[in-house]
Amino acid sequence: MSIIYNILRGSSSIAGWTPRHVRHFVGSVMSGAIYFGWRSKRMITRQNMAQITGLPAHDPRVRRLAFTSWWNYGRYVSDFLYFPHIDVESVERDVLDLTQGASCWQAYVDQALQPGRGALFVTAHFGNYDLGGAIMARHVHLYAIAETFSDQKLNTLVQNQRMDKGIDIIPLEGSARKILRALRDNQFVAIVVDRPSTASEGIPIMFFGRKIYVPAGTATLALKSGAAIMPGYIWYGRHNRFYVRTFPPIFPRQGKGVDQAAEVIRLTQYMFDTLEEIVREWPKQWYMFRAFWPPES
Repeated sequence: MSIIYNILRGSSSIAGWTPRHVRHFVGSVMSGAIYFGWRSKRMITRQNMAQITGLPAHDPRVRRLAFTSWWNYGRYVSDFLYFPHIDVESVERDVLDLTQGASCWQAYVDQALQPGRGALFVTAHFGNYDLGGAIMARHVHLYAIAETFSDQKLNTLVQNQRMDKGIDIIPLEGSARKILRALRDNQFVAIVVDRPSTASEGIPIMFFGRKIYVPAGTATLALKSGAAIMPGYIWYGRHNRFYVRTFPPIFPRQGKGVDQAAEVIRLTQYMFDTLEEIVREWPKQWYMFRAFWPPES
């Protein structure tokens, strides 16, 4: 029987009756301890924060940002353990909508679906992305792409938590056909896109002033299906509130004469432009603990 499964199930039960501030503190302390004990991840996180701020990795401000991102990640994990017990409707009533250029975040949802070709809701390892999916699933039929855990019991436990909140799960492995089917039905499909790649496997875009390589899959799906791409994020705000912001949907250019490779880069660049805007303002809530930028030559 899986040790991780038993720990996760037991922790989720405990989280259900633990006060929020206690739950957050315990999660953050544990995550902070991992940060100090895992040197390679500590160095990678500092390098990422150095790129975001434009400061040297040894600068005290960079070191503080790196530690705080891990501290905040512990808060997110504690809330994920609490996920089965959360009252999404109650949380949404208190959300502060910071969407710009529209009356509310749902207005961009309607714009994205208006052509009838579905939409890709792109987000990142930022804030509380699982809660974002749960809130969105109250308004539209939402599918989410999720990695499959090798432990079947653990995978069932984690994915059932999401499905209980109205999110239909599409396993990452072999997902293209199922995604295209959902888009043809004019549904939303959620994808976490901040995954670093290599020059041989990814496409080049600019992110915080430097070239990076990321997977082309999301933009390729949009180009193939005609689906809109709508970025959106939800994060921890002040006074125990959540903040939410969606960005205007972008639509793929199709037809004869369209340079498909250039179009994939244009769509992907837009996704990461929105992520850069959010992370620049709230860097402590970006949980990127892998090297995101290629080493400088």
